[in-house]
Amino acid sequence: VIVVNQVNAGHLFVQQHTHPTFHALRSLDQQMYLCYSQPGIPTLPTPVEITVICAAPGADGAWWRAQVVASYEETNEVEIRYVDYGGYKRVKVDVLRQIRSDFVTLPFQGAEVLLDSVMPLSDDDQFSPEADAAMSEMTGNTALLAQVTSYSPTGLPLIQLWSVVGDETGFSIVQFKNK
Repeated sequence: VIVVNQVNAGHLFVQQHTHPTFHALRSLDQQMYLCYSQPGIPTLPTPVEITVICAAPGADGAWWRAQVVASYEETNEVEIRYVDYGGYKRVKVDVLRQIRSDFVTLPFQGAEVLLDSVMPLSDDDQFSPEADAAMSEMTGNTALLAQVTSYSPTGLPLIQLWSVVGDETGFSIVQFKNK
Protein backbone atom coordinates (compact mmCIF):
# COMPACT_ATOMS: atom_id res chain seq x y z
CA VAL A 1 0.00 0.00 0.00
CA ILE A 2 0.89 3.64 -0.15
CA VAL A 3 -0.38 6.15 2.41
CA VAL A 4 -2.29 8.90 0.59
CA ASN A 5 -3.78 10.77 3.54
CA GLN A 6 -3.10 10.88 7.26
CA VAL A 7 -5.87 11.96 9.64
CA ASN A 8 -3.46 11.39 12.55
CA ALA A 9 -0.66 9.00 13.53
CA GLY A 10 -3.07 6.09 13.92
CA HIS A 11 -5.74 6.91 11.30
CA LEU A 12 -4.70 6.68 7.64
CA PHE A 13 -6.03 6.31 4.12
CA VAL A 14 -4.11 3.91 1.88
CA GLN A 15 -4.23 2.92 -1.77
CA GLN A 16 -3.34 -0.52 -3.10
CA HIS A 17 -1.10 0.72 -5.90
CA THR A 18 -0.55 -2.83 -7.23
CA HIS A 19 -4.30 -3.59 -7.49
CA PRO A 20 -5.40 -4.26 -11.11
CA THR A 21 -7.88 -1.34 -11.07
CA PHE A 22 -5.42 1.25 -9.69
CA HIS A 23 -4.03 2.27 -13.09
CA ALA A 24 -7.49 3.53 -14.14
CA LEU A 25 -7.54 6.21 -11.43
CA ARG A 26 -5.32 8.61 -13.40
CA SER A 27 -7.66 8.41 -16.39
CA LEU A 28 -10.70 8.93 -14.15
CA ASP A 29 -9.04 11.98 -12.58
CA GLN A 30 -8.44 13.47 -16.05
CA GLN A 31 -12.00 12.77 -17.21
CA MET A 32 -13.50 14.26 -14.05
CA TYR A 33 -11.33 17.37 -14.37
CA LEU A 34 -12.49 17.90 -17.96
CA CYS A 35 -16.13 17.32 -17.06
CA TYR A 36 -16.42 19.34 -13.85
CA SER A 37 -14.29 22.27 -15.00
CA GLN A 38 -17.13 23.12 -17.40
CA PRO A 39 -19.98 25.42 -16.31
CA GLY A 40 -23.52 24.13 -15.90
CA ILE A 41 -22.90 20.80 -14.16
CA PRO A 42 -25.85 20.15 -11.81
CA THR A 43 -25.40 20.66 -8.07
CA LEU A 44 -26.61 18.08 -5.56
CA PRO A 45 -30.33 18.00 -4.81
CA THR A 46 -31.19 19.39 -1.38
CA PRO A 47 -31.54 18.35 1.30
CA VAL A 48 -28.35 16.40 0.69
CA GLU A 49 -28.59 12.73 1.63
CA ILE A 50 -25.95 11.27 3.91
CA THR A 51 -23.88 8.57 2.08
CA VAL A 52 -24.50 10.07 -1.37
CA ILE A 53 -21.52 9.94 -3.74
CA CYS A 54 -20.71 13.19 -5.54
CA ALA A 55 -17.95 15.13 -7.28
CA ALA A 56 -16.06 17.53 -5.01
CA PRO A 57 -13.21 19.97 -5.53
CA GLY A 58 -9.90 18.28 -4.68
CA ALA A 59 -6.33 19.48 -4.55
CA ASP A 60 -4.87 21.85 -7.17
CA GLY A 61 -8.08 22.33 -9.15
CA ALA A 62 -8.83 18.62 -9.42
CA TRP A 63 -12.29 17.07 -8.99
CA TRP A 64 -12.44 13.95 -6.85
CA ARG A 65 -15.09 11.44 -5.90
CA ALA A 66 -16.46 12.00 -2.41
CA GLN A 67 -19.11 10.67 -0.06
CA VAL A 68 -21.25 12.91 2.14
CA VAL A 69 -20.83 11.75 5.76
CA ALA A 70 -22.56 14.55 7.73
CA SER A 71 -24.87 17.48 7.08
CA TYR A 72 -25.00 20.88 8.78
CA GLU A 73 -28.22 22.44 7.49
CA GLU A 74 -27.90 25.60 9.63
CA THR A 75 -24.73 26.59 7.70
CA ASN A 76 -25.63 24.89 4.40
CA GLU A 77 -22.51 22.72 4.72
CA VAL A 78 -21.69 19.03 4.61
CA GLU A 79 -18.71 16.95 5.64
CA ILE A 80 -17.29 14.78 2.88
CA ARG A 81 -14.84 11.91 2.77
CA TYR A 82 -12.72 11.59 -0.37
CA VAL A 83 -13.12 7.97 -1.48
CA ASP A 84 -9.96 7.71 -3.62
CA TYR A 85 -7.47 10.02 -1.89
CA GLY A 86 -8.80 9.99 1.66
CA GLY A 87 -9.38 12.71 4.15
CA TYR A 88 -12.36 14.62 5.41
CA LYS A 89 -13.42 18.15 4.58
CA ARG A 90 -16.32 20.42 5.50
CA VAL A 91 -17.62 22.29 2.45
CA LYS A 92 -20.57 24.38 1.32
CA VAL A 93 -23.20 22.22 -0.39
CA ASP A 94 -23.19 24.39 -3.51
CA VAL A 95 -19.57 23.45 -4.41
CA LEU A 96 -20.53 19.76 -4.82
CA ARG A 97 -21.77 18.33 -8.10
CA GLN A 98 -23.85 15.37 -9.14
CA ILE A 99 -21.58 12.58 -10.31
CA ARG A 100 -22.00 10.88 -13.66
CA SER A 101 -22.82 7.20 -13.39
CA ASP A 102 -19.78 6.20 -15.46
CA PHE A 103 -17.54 7.91 -12.88
CA VAL A 104 -18.60 5.47 -10.16
CA THR A 105 -17.83 2.23 -12.01
CA LEU A 106 -14.19 2.19 -10.85
CA PRO A 107 -13.95 0.74 -7.31
CA PHE A 108 -13.05 3.34 -4.70
CA GLN A 109 -9.26 3.42 -4.44
CA GLY A 110 -8.77 4.80 -0.93
CA ALA A 111 -9.12 2.51 2.07
CA GLU A 112 -9.62 4.11 5.48
CA VAL A 113 -7.68 2.19 8.14
CA LEU A 114 -6.54 2.39 11.75
CA LEU A 115 -3.16 1.15 12.93
CA ASP A 116 -3.58 -1.81 15.27
CA SER A 117 -2.16 -1.29 18.77
CA VAL A 118 -1.11 2.30 18.03
CA MET A 119 -2.74 4.86 20.28
CA PRO A 120 -1.98 8.22 21.86
CA LEU A 121 0.03 8.33 25.07
CA SER A 122 -2.05 7.29 28.07
CA ASP A 123 -2.63 10.83 29.34
CA ASP A 124 -3.74 12.17 25.92
CA ASP A 125 -6.89 11.55 23.94
CA GLN A 126 -5.24 12.51 20.68
CA PHE A 127 -1.86 12.10 19.03
CA SER A 128 0.76 14.78 19.54
CA PRO A 129 1.96 16.86 16.59
CA GLU A 130 5.33 15.07 16.98
CA ALA A 131 3.66 11.66 16.64
CA ASP A 132 1.73 12.82 13.58
CA ALA A 133 4.93 14.19 12.02
CA ALA A 134 6.88 11.01 12.78
CA MET A 135 4.22 8.82 11.18
CA SER A 136 4.11 11.09 8.14
CA GLU A 137 7.89 10.87 7.77
CA MET A 138 7.90 7.06 8.13
CA THR A 139 5.10 6.45 5.65
CA GLY A 140 5.56 9.25 3.11
CA ASN A 141 6.54 8.49 -0.48
CA THR A 142 7.19 4.80 0.11
CA ALA A 143 5.47 1.51 -0.56
CA LEU A 144 4.52 -0.42 2.56
CA LEU A 145 3.12 -3.82 3.41
CA ALA A 146 -0.19 -3.88 5.27
CA GLN A 147 -2.01 -6.74 6.93
CA VAL A 148 -5.54 -6.52 8.31
CA THR A 149 -5.54 -7.95 11.84
CA SER A 150 -9.15 -7.21 12.86
CA TYR A 151 -11.81 -4.52 12.66
CA SER A 152 -12.71 -1.57 14.89
CA PRO A 153 -16.17 -1.30 16.49
CA THR A 154 -17.06 1.15 13.68
CA GLY A 155 -16.01 -1.37 11.01
CA LEU A 156 -12.71 0.19 9.95
CA PRO A 157 -9.89 -2.30 9.31
CA LEU A 158 -7.18 -2.44 11.96
CA ILE A 159 -3.86 -3.03 10.22
CA GLN A 160 -0.25 -3.75 10.94
CA LEU A 161 2.09 -1.82 8.67
CA TRP A 162 5.62 -2.71 7.59
CA SER A 163 8.31 -0.90 5.68
CA VAL A 164 10.30 -3.08 3.29
CA VAL A 165 13.97 -2.12 3.18
CA GLY A 166 15.93 -3.63 0.29
CA ASP A 167 19.67 -4.35 0.04
CA GLU A 168 22.02 -6.66 -1.88
CA THR A 169 21.26 -9.68 0.34
CA GLY A 170 17.47 -9.42 0.13
CA PHE A 171 15.15 -7.35 2.26
CA SER A 172 14.11 -6.85 5.80
CA ILE A 173 10.75 -5.87 7.19
CA VAL A 174 10.48 -3.18 9.83
CA GLN A 175 7.18 -3.13 11.73
CA PHE A 176 5.74 0.13 13.00
CA LYS A 177 5.42 -0.34 16.76
CA ASN A 178 3.95 1.81 19.48
CA LYS A 179 6.84 3.32 21.44
